[in-house]
Amino acid sequence: MKHSWMIAVLLPVLFAACATPKGFEQPGMAFGCPIGDAKVSSMDDLVKLKTAMEGKRTTIQATEMRCSKTGDLMKIDASLNNDSSTVKRIAYKFRWIDREGMRAAEEESWKPVMLYENSNLVINSVSPSNKAVDFRLILRSQE
Repeated sequence: MKHSWMIAVLLPVLFAACATPKGFEQPGMAFGCPIGDAKVSSMDDLVKLKTAMEGKRTTIQATEMRCSKTGDLMKIDASLNNDSSTVKRIAYKFRWIDREGMRAAEEESWKPVMLYENSNLVINSVSPSNKAVDFRLILRSQE
């Protein structure tokens, strides 16, 4: 009798815990990355929100992004994909943004990389200070 009472009490609690819509994701975050009020329902939405092109366009695409905290600094991992049959040269940089939407640090220099045909490359960066609360990945062709 004692066990059936405990099961009757605990069963609804377990089902309620399993019904959370986004699990452990904090409001205003997606895949650990800050999104503000933007509607992000997939990794593609996040990549489109966080990636920008400058200068000459490239066919290289960011396909995945993950963010985490290292102490009070933000760490970003981004996957770049070259699905063409030729080697592509690009440059990238991260633009760090503060709470007011302004640049949180001096502009980074461009980092050149070469992606071989049909390949992926993971790039990463750590925010220069705890003032940076958001970011954009900027891509540019070097060809």
